Amino acid sequence: MKYQLRYILFVLAILLFGSASFAQTSKAIVSGTVKTVDGKPAEFVTVGLKNTYYGTITDADGNFKFEAVAGNYIMVVYSIMAHKQEFPITIKPDTINRFPNITIMEAALELKEIVVTGQFFPQSLNNSVYKVKVINAEQIEQKASNNLESLLNTEIGVRISNDLALGESDFEIMGMSGNNVKVLIDGIPIVDRLSKKQSLSQIDVNTIQRIEIVEGPMSVTYGTDALAGVINVITKKGKSDDTCHLSVGARMQEETLGDEYEPFSGKGNHIESVNAQYSFKNGVYLGGSFTRNEFGGWQGDLTGRKKEWPSKTQYMGSGQVGITKRKYDLIYKLDYLNEDILVKGDVPENRKATDINFLANRYTHQLQGNWNTNNRLRFSLSASYQDYERDKESTVINFSTGEKSPSTGEGSQDQTNYSVWFARTTAVWKALKNLNLQAGLEYQHNSGAGDKIDQAHTTIDNAAVFVSAEYSPFKWLDIRPGVRSSYNSVYDAPAAIPSLNTKFKLNDKMDLRLSYGRGFRAPNLQELYYTFYHINGGGFWIKGNPDLKAESSDSYMASWAWRPMHNSNIRLTTNFSGFFNDFKDRIQMVSSLNEPNTQTYYNTGKYQTLGLMLENTVVWKKLRAGLSISYIGRYNTFTDDEKYAAEAQDKFRYSPEISLSLTYEWPKVATFNLFYKFTGARQEYREYNGDLVLAGLENYQWADLTITRPITKYFDIAVGVKNIFDITWVENNISNGGSGHGTSGLSSSLLGCGRSFFLGITFKFDK
Repeated sequence: MKYQLRYILFVLAILLFGSASFAQTSKAIVSGTVKTVDGKPAEFVTVGLKNTYYGTITDADGNFKFEAVAGNYIMVVYSIMAHKQEFPITIKPDTINRFPNITIMEAALELKEIVVTGQFFPQSLNNSVYKVKVINAEQIEQKASNNLESLLNTEIGVRISNDLALGESDFEIMGMSGNNVKVLIDGIPIVDRLSKKQSLSQIDVNTIQRIEIVEGPMSVTYGTDALAGVINVITKKGKSDDTCHLSVGARMQEETLGDEYEPFSGKGNHIESVNAQYSFKNGVYLGGSFTRNEFGGWQGDLTGRKKEWPSKTQYMGSGQVGITKRKYDLIYKLDYLNEDILVKGDVPENRKATDINFLANRYTHQLQGNWNTNNRLRFSLSASYQDYERDKESTVINFSTGEKSPSTGEGSQDQTNYSVWFARTTAVWKALKNLNLQAGLEYQHNSGAGDKIDQAHTTIDNAAVFVSAEYSPFKWLDIRPGVRSSYNSVYDAPAAIPSLNTKFKLNDKMDLRLSYGRGFRAPNLQELYYTFYHINGGGFWIKGNPDLKAESSDSYMASWAWRPMHNSNIRLTTNFSGFFNDFKDRIQMVSSLNEPNTQTYYNTGKYQTLGLMLENTVVWKKLRAGLSISYIGRYNTFTDDEKYAAEAQDKFRYSPEISLSLTYEWPKVATFNLFYKFTGARQEYREYNGDLVLAGLENYQWADLTITRPITKYFDIAVGVKNIFDITWVENNISNGGSGHGTSGLSSSLLGCGRSFFLGITFKFDK
């Protein structure tokens, strides 16, 4: 506790000293606009006055505004590649000093690689000390995705799996998945029902502006669940300027599921979405959106009522109100989800079938704001309340009489509710020209209610204080140390969780990043106290384990970036990286040692991942191409029990991946996009019917082809084919793991619904 108190006092000292020492006011205002060489707005470019603390970052429209004392200065504009322009200016007192025609060297396309996740301020991908992947708005439109999984499934290092019965997905990066990957919406963690990330399928893809994936431990900045990395889904926000502004959009897309399709409803995939926003002159803006996403299910090789992939209908709504001023901005946003997954039962000889509806309602309230007290101190606030309810309703249908009645079978009816209160505040203080300090406080309250939650244990509280710094002692070196101290109401969290990230600028074309991070994850409410009946595989119980230990990890990463050609005509970038992660007390679901027909959570020994990745990107005129290769090894000892002790467990098992993306813009014709990924076979040790086995999916390939083009001033059209290789079931090879128990088997996992075709129309209006 004394260590935590020291950190809290240190944080408060930074905040109070920063605000007291630098809360000065200035009567002169400096404003202007920065554009690229091709005349587009230059977003997130640094503008400042040389040898002073006066300055800011341009917004999405290339505009900037800050305060300064009147006098003669040298204005410095730093572009995305750290090229800078300097020119003398005179700032007059008691007036607005305008500089409307500043041009930087880069083209607009180069400025799209901006990252905000884990950063003190928005900055270029090249200047971040973290290794970050960005999927921007153009790429999202080009993929014509109907959900987040289809948007990410061809990214290198990303693996997505599905639970068909529950309609849930899981996400893996750097060889780790489940609760070791933290999913954020606009920097705020979202609640999940179990260890899998079903929230991935419950995000409206039409509201996404960009996605940032930070690989490696982010526990210092984002706390528990961030051992393997962070996925930050950044949604579209309103914007305000000095004029009234109206924007309206709509999207409709029809897609087959293999050879199954019915127009607008029923078989196939059907999407309709609308959105609108209005901005006032005083900086206030209002916006909202609504989406219907109907997935008709996939019959596959089954006959009768039952489907290989159950149908799902989602209604998603969002509303926001915000205000933007010179020194502050504030936004409130409400997201709503209504989801119905229908698992139909076959009709047996007695003519009585059982249908199961999984009904979900999710409300997410967000409040976010920033306050620039002066040129050297900035406060940020994020707060949210999430309410997530999941119902299981089983209905018996008598096809002889048409009568319907609730099922009374074991586990056939269930209702569970989860709620999360979250608050986070940070302050960034520019202590010196080459030193930024960040301090933050965070609190999260998790609670659960329902028949399947142990009523004696329904809440978990987490509180944390964290500090970090960005120090550049030399032009070629950036150092970012950080430390986090946490309190957990169930577990004794470590007094300090450290991290250290460094970036070396070897020359104008090469960067080297080296990092270390300590990770910590306390078991969540569901893993500890939740019980429910899973209908897959003939049905079995899943129960929490209150005796779980917390997970921990040590992670190391190195990344070398080379830009042999990087100008407005051609850009070639190569990134070679390697990582090693050592996880202890990994939490995994296995068969219960004490109860038959039951799976529960155990700490299953050591888990390590080791990998190399080579990523190449080239942009030349109207062509953008990417080729990436990864080779990731996984090592796990399932348990210390002598029953499972085997020499085979002492080996890494490696799996390759290859990802290719091609985008070509043919002027006045269309934009052509090809996305391809080869996913190599992978295995790890698991418990299977009481034996130790190696299990995992075989090789498979996935490819999508899309064509987009404008057909009028306001309408764009998208057509294409998804899952070109007609993937449905992929073999899941289960082989003997050396335990001395001769177990072998072969099953399959459903990854796709076969080759599908789609047609979509998008409407955009701005005035």
